[in-house]
Amino acid sequence: MTLASSTQVKLEKQHFWALCLTLFMISYNVSVIPPIMPPLVRELNTSVGFIQGALVLFSLVTASFAPTCENLCRFYGRARIFLVGLILYGTGIAVTALCANIGVLVVSFALVTGLAATPLVSSPWTIMDFAYSGKQEEKATLIFTLVATLGGLSGSLLGGLIASYLGWRWSFVPSLLVFLLVLLWGRSLPETVMPRQEPIDWVGGLFSFFGFGSILLGISLGGEYGWWEPKRIVSIAGVVIPPFALSIVPTLISVGVICLGLFIAWQRQQSRKAGASLLRVGLLRKRIFVFGLLTAMLHGLIATGIQFNLYQFLPAVLRLNPWQTAIAVLPYNLTLVVVIIALLKYFSLDRQFPPKYIVYFGLTLLAAGVGALYWAIAPGMSALSLLPALIVMGIGSGCFLTYIGTLAYSVATREEKPEGTGIYRPAQQLGNSLGRGVLGTILVTFTSTQIVDRILQTLGTTLSVNQRQEAISRLQLIIQTYPQRERQEIFLRVVPEAVRPQLRSIAEAAAIEGMRTALLIALAISLVCIVLATSLPKSVRRSI
Repeated sequence: MTLASSTQVKLEKQHFWALCLTLFMISYNVSVIPPIMPPLVRELNTSVGFIQGALVLFSLVTASFAPTCENLCRFYGRARIFLVGLILYGTGIAVTALCANIGVLVVSFALVTGLAATPLVSSPWTIMDFAYSGKQEEKATLIFTLVATLGGLSGSLLGGLIASYLGWRWSFVPSLLVFLLVLLWGRSLPETVMPRQEPIDWVGGLFSFFGFGSILLGISLGGEYGWWEPKRIVSIAGVVIPPFALSIVPTLISVGVICLGLFIAWQRQQSRKAGASLLRVGLLRKRIFVFGLLTAMLHGLIATGIQFNLYQFLPAVLRLNPWQTAIAVLPYNLTLVVVIIALLKYFSLDRQFPPKYIVYFGLTLLAAGVGALYWAIAPGMSALSLLPALIVMGIGSGCFLTYIGTLAYSVATREEKPEGTGIYRPAQQLGNSLGRGVLGTILVTFTSTQIVDRILQTLGTTLSVNQRQEAISRLQLIIQTYPQRERQEIFLRVVPEAVRPQLRSIAEAAAIEGMRTALLIALAISLVCIVLATSLPKSVRRSI
């Protein structure tokens, strides 16, 4: 391990590819979960909701641990923390591939790899910032973006293919092989800064972790557990939490707000007496960076949430297996990769066309693609009918992702970038995971509601409010727990005989309405992204 004597570090070729493969590995492992979800749910005797929760929790842990991770990097050095995180991450993925129940999967994937991923997500970008400048930095940024995208694409395609023929556990083998390469090539990464022997703010780290984590976890669980009235009871060691007729969601959000209040008070106290302080990110006080971060996070919510829903929706409506579903969703990812490569090869920030307009153009196309997908999701649809909308979305996301990071960091100095990256990249991961949690919950909730209401309408009967809500909650549990064939068997047992001939058409119509509702929410969020992007600068100021 070498130690930089200035702000510029030398990055060997093997180090560069180690950083690229790190981003590839993380994107692969997150993207491999949706296509392998049916066999995963069946073998671990769990539900789609719990697997979805594990994905959300992974990103919550990664994002919440980011400030403390940067604190540790200042104390021990970024290269050392990266190596520790890498070893811990590989261990977590290996345990995930061998796990026998959902509890082990949550601990290994969501907690262990979530913590380990924090330095792995941010360090490649930070080291790149110190190693390159000018056109080299621009090209490295686009290559990193491309590699991370290819990792997600490989997870969807290769993971689905392996799961279809060998089993879901084998789907993690490619990422373990990549892990070994990263471990081989990344053992001697250059250090970006001299470690400073200063106190670590463990108190601030705990407050920020529990504050952000509780709020975001509460938001992600709203659909399944109820935003106010409890749909499901949460108990630990026989103790119901909370001990009154209230959902766990407002309790988690309230605890998070209290922890964040204590965190702010603690940071002010530490600042006054020059003690150990967790936050030193001046970028959080700069509007351009904050709005760029929020725009990138919401884009991830839209793009990842829609793809996640398609992986649940298409097998149910079009009777596709995981591999066929991945092929149906492929046009979005493939177009995104082609656009990034084209911009990398033919476009330069030194040209006169402002990159802000490319970001605007990308967001506009993304919104148009979401709208086109809304109209394509209809009775009699096919995988081919989704193709134009997915291509338009892919072009939009490719244009957006290529330059949003560059614009967000246009106000950053070289000294501000490392800690800013430690928040920006995990926030992107968090947006991806919230997309699965928020849009995925909307799909299941509205589909279940539509099925119950259509069955009642067919029977010409009504239920009380409590009975209807209980039926919807039970149906949500069935949809999230059982694979398609077992769901059909359950429906045939519990649904009245008069409805059975129409059951398939009712379920498909309800799924279409649920998917269209989720797409309307995604369209509204895309419009918010366009508004947030108005604060981005037209030109890029080089780091100083």
